[in-house]
Amino acid sequence: MQISEPMQISEYKYTLKKVGQVIFIVFLTSLLLIWLNQRSLDNFWQQKYHRNSPWSALKGEPLWDLGNNMQQGAFAASETFMAYAGGHYQEKPQQASGSQIIPPEFQVGLHFLQGYTDPLGIRSLKFPELLQDNIKFRSSALLANQSGENPFVEEIVQKTNVKLGVQDKVLFAGDSMMQGVAPHLKRRLYQEYGIASINLSKQSTGLTYPSFFDWPKTIHDTLDQNPDIKLIIVFLGPNDPWDMPARPGSGYLKFASEGWEECYRERIASILSDTRQRKIDVIWVGPPNMRQKKLSDGMAYLNTLYQAEMAKMGEIYLSANDMFKYQSDNYSDYMGDDSSTNKGSSKSTIKLRSGDGIHFSPSGQKLIADHIFSLIDVIQEPDKENAAL
Repeated sequence: MQISEPMQISEYKYTLKKVGQVIFIVFLTSLLLIWLNQRSLDNFWQQKYHRNSPWSALKGEPLWDLGNNMQQGAFAASETFMAYAGGHYQEKPQQASGSQIIPPEFQVGLHFLQGYTDPLGIRSLKFPELLQDNIKFRSSALLANQSGENPFVEEIVQKTNVKLGVQDKVLFAGDSMMQGVAPHLKRRLYQEYGIASINLSKQSTGLTYPSFFDWPKTIHDTLDQNPDIKLIIVFLGPNDPWDMPARPGSGYLKFASEGWEECYRERIASILSDTRQRKIDVIWVGPPNMRQKKLSDGMAYLNTLYQAEMAKMGEIYLSANDMFKYQSDNYSDYMGDDSSTNKGSSKSTIKLRSGDGIHFSPSGQKLIADHIFSLIDVIQEPDKENAAL
């Protein structure tokens, strides 16, 4: 016993040392992973907990920022390598002096020239075409002045439907609600009219956290790459009724506060300004009431913003509550607004909602898709042989 006791103490110390080494390695590895993946982890933390991550205060420190820079550099190098390896890499052409992006010294002046109310960053025209376009506007304004009209008040005509040609495309943008609706519309548009569409819907996205997913920029870039898009359908909301930062790294704006609403409206308006400049129609679907009262109240508030911004541009706003025949703030899994009588009653046999009280059953998805489809008029091109006769 006298010999085995020191051996047991020695084994205990050895085991304790090994455990300490494992803990240290795990801690160091975790710290290294956070250091390298800080941007994606920041976005996840912000989206999940609606506040800045514990390590966000380290941003701006050269040593801390090095981790993010190394990861982004590695991704860029990997993409370039794969493009070269696949033979798909193309050098970006040098822009000619006549079509260069607006020089900074001209931006302030052009932004305040009469007729340009939308942000310069989303305009597809280049300099000096943008200036030439403004000259045309000013000429028409002069003629309008001579006739006694106000040239700077653009008449907004409220749209009731949209017209598409068979060569036009449709873009779907939104969260998981749109992920359920878009396939029905996409299939029907193609089967009945041969119209192609692009479905960009992505779950857990909205307009409050552009650092996680930036819808205005994503839509803008997609429109640049696909000039044949003539209709955008937007359906989002449940991921948005939270406090949000006005810009990355800044303090949070309280949900529904004056500052929050101004920022959110600007993000809606940036999408609509982009589409208006390109003469693209928009159908914006407002989310329905939700089972959870707090979330449902948030949807009611957001719907007032969607509807108001769409009315400013004359675009089409669709209320899912109207489609589901909900009244006031009532919720039901079935068609109609009275959940107490609809469950198992003969008044309604159409179940519209899924078990989570947010998303939709296949019948609900199809109902929304059918309402949207009813607003689209497709202009059939005349048969060339018959036209020649």
